[in-house]
Amino acid sequence: MMLRRLITLLLLLLSLTAYPLPVQAETHLYQEKPGQVTLRSQQSLQDQAKRSWQTILFKRYVDNQLEGIFLRLVGFPGQVEVAPEQPLQLSIADQFLWQSQPAMDGTTLMLPENVGQYNVQPLLENLDSDTRLVLEIPLVSGLTANIIAPPAVIHEWREVTQFSPHS
Repeated sequence: MMLRRLITLLLLLLSLTAYPLPVQAETHLYQEKPGQVTLRSQQSLQDQAKRSWQTILFKRYVDNQLEGIFLRLVGFPGQVEVAPEQPLQLSIADQFLWQSQPAMDGTTLMLPENVGQYNVQPLLENLDSDTRLVLEIPLVSGLTANIIAPPAVIHEWREVTQFSPHS
């Protein structure tokens, strides 16, 4: 009887590791300072080389005016160097969709070499479905780090895009 319970427990634990858990997202709305409101979605995703990246999508309003919608991609320091002047490529089902240019928000003066930040407002405002999106991050080495953002992440990004502090 005890052996049966132990085997059942081991099988349960093995099944949990065989099937990855869904992405755990965190969305936060906060007032950074008077007159400045930001809604942020943050996830940890892996690229094709199994390197972890923090993906931070944020929409910022300053004095009730939209400053922009930005995607900040943060790789592990010392493992990647993001090419600071190269655009981020985004695709759906292996079809090129968009090129997003590097962009700084009004409060960021500079980024470390393991971080890229892009203006994704035009893309997200025109994306009408929660589909898998491939992000091709340009690296200084000339290679790209490819991250797959699953439909659940895209759904959350679209919700952030639709947010208005006036509603």
